[in-house]
Amino acid sequence: MSEIRTDPLTGFTTIFAPERARRPIKISDNASQYIPTQEQIDSDPFAEGKESETTPELFAIRPSDTKANQPGWKLRVVANKYPALTPVSETDEYGVHEVIVECPQFETHVTRLEPTQFQYMFQAYRQRVATHREDPRLNYAIIFKNQGILGGASLGHVHSQLLASHLIPQALQQEVRAARTYQLEQGCSLFETFTRDSTDGRSGRVMTSEYFDVICPYASRFAFETWVIPRSLKTHFDQSSDQELNDLACITRRLLSALESLLGRHDLNYVIQTPPYDTSEQDGYTWSLRIYPRLSHLAGFELASNAFINPVYPEQALEQLRKQLGC
Repeated sequence: MSEIRTDPLTGFTTIFAPERARRPIKISDNASQYIPTQEQIDSDPFAEGKESETTPELFAIRPSDTKANQPGWKLRVVANKYPALTPVSETDEYGVHEVIVECPQFETHVTRLEPTQFQYMFQAYRQRVATHREDPRLNYAIIFKNQGILGGASLGHVHSQLLASHLIPQALQQEVRAARTYQLEQGCSLFETFTRDSTDGRSGRVMTSEYFDVICPYASRFAFETWVIPRSLKTHFDQSSDQELNDLACITRRLLSALESLLGRHDLNYVIQTPPYDTSEQDGYTWSLRIYPRLSHLAGFELASNAFINPVYPEQALEQLRKQLGC
């Protein structure tokens, strides 16, 4: 049966319509897009040896005997050549747009990166968010990955992006208000309620690690949407410890691989949603990593209503993920 749910944090409404899953659409129909052509490999501007085709590196993980903007790196961060925001204006348009190139070789799917490469990724994410915290003109930063056509990627080589701006998106403002209100009224964190295995239908844990809980949120907008929430309920991502980042790298790699095993190769987005830099620990907000498998296009209803149709209840996704992960 169909059911309408509204997320208590984001305010987004989702219609769960399991009959929609019967539509004759198969993810494997798009499998050919995941096989790179030789032309894509040869023209890859992010590949090792083509450092001159990007802007100069802003940060890199590389051996000490290698030089900036030269081969030998493990991960590079560069300014986006086609930025959504630019640092050339002192007006309201000021912002930063960076690309995190996650490996030197051509690879289209992040699940095929090694564990150490995942660790480098999260180290770089923390470093860049922390760096931009020092700029008084910037109030907010977000890390996001677009993978595949449905995920909005324009280049196949695995990479993530950072946007930092004075502008705080309304969706994030809504989340901070909701968390603050819940903290004041209930005396506890709304995020903590998400990680409880309860019977109130709000959410349930897929798995728990030393530092993180993994959930399928109560009003998931996308099939198999999954959130990773720090058990410390820490407010800001860039304040994560090395131990937390290593655990996050491990659990994220496991989750993405489990999703690929369940769904086949698919497009996706993930975001690290961390609040504005000036958000207080007392506001009850907790950063999170949110994975959005993209199994179909957003269509007219979603664009017109800002509500979503999901054919898979989070309870179903949770159970399948638990089995896949052996939890």
